[in-house]
Amino acid sequence: MNNRPLISVIIPCYNAEKFVEKSVRSIMEQTYNNLEIILINDCSTDNTEFILQQLALEDKRIVYIKNDHNLKLPKTLNKGIALAQGEYIARMDADDIAVPERLETQMNFMLNNPEIDLVGTNLKHLDEHDNFTGYASAQPTEHKDIVKQLAWKCTIVHPSILAKKSLFTELNGFDESIVYAEDYELWIRAYLAGKKFANLAEPLLHYRIHQKQMTSNTFNSSHAKIIRAFLYQGFKKSGRFGFIFGMFVQTPFFYYLINATENLRQRLRK
Repeated sequence: MNNRPLISVIIPCYNAEKFVEKSVRSIMEQTYNNLEIILINDCSTDNTEFILQQLALEDKRIVYIKNDHNLKLPKTLNKGIALAQGEYIARMDADDIAVPERLETQMNFMLNNPEIDLVGTNLKHLDEHDNFTGYASAQPTEHKDIVKQLAWKCTIVHPSILAKKSLFTELNGFDESIVYAEDYELWIRAYLAGKKFANLAEPLLHYRIHQKQMTSNTFNSSHAKIIRAFLYQGFKKSGRFGFIFGMFVQTPFFYYLINATENLRQRLRK
């Protein structure tokens, strides 16, 4: 197995003491074992640091890093990418669970489909007591369908991805000014740069749903405004007006952005 490509798994951690050990162990126990496991503690104030340090003592594949100050997710991810030694980068959140065959299945797919730059997976929702909620995602699997739907929703589950490191380095990583939806913005840039996507139909990630999770189902209005402006300029330059039409005329996302911008304008008037 060790003659196979090295995967650097980046796991940002912030106040994750309740779930982080299970999450990291699900990577430590992967059937694909040629891994570099990068654990980045973003200045947690709970017991996360101790847990990560103990895990690092167990497994020499673990690289433990603590930020000097709280960098937030995009900067922490870019730091992990810069440190990664692997030819491939996988993502994992500190509260999710990867099924044991996740990375091996994804790597086999990438090796058999060298034209693909990034592969995600489907997911099942897991509650804070490790019970499945009954929800399972059904993301499109083919590149053409992924990018078609990318106009109105993020069709790639960020913590499920395995990607060529070159995708990140060629695009200068995540936009550090976007705290929410930083993945969505990067996938748009990657698409514009000609990168190819795929999703596996299997739910290889158990995605944790709980009160403290950072991800929101709705965009922060100020960041939605930034993304809207970026998307318009990017697709205007690309000449792919069908995508612009889908984004700004046909989709509910467009109407949300109008409302978000108007609400922000009204708050600024007060």
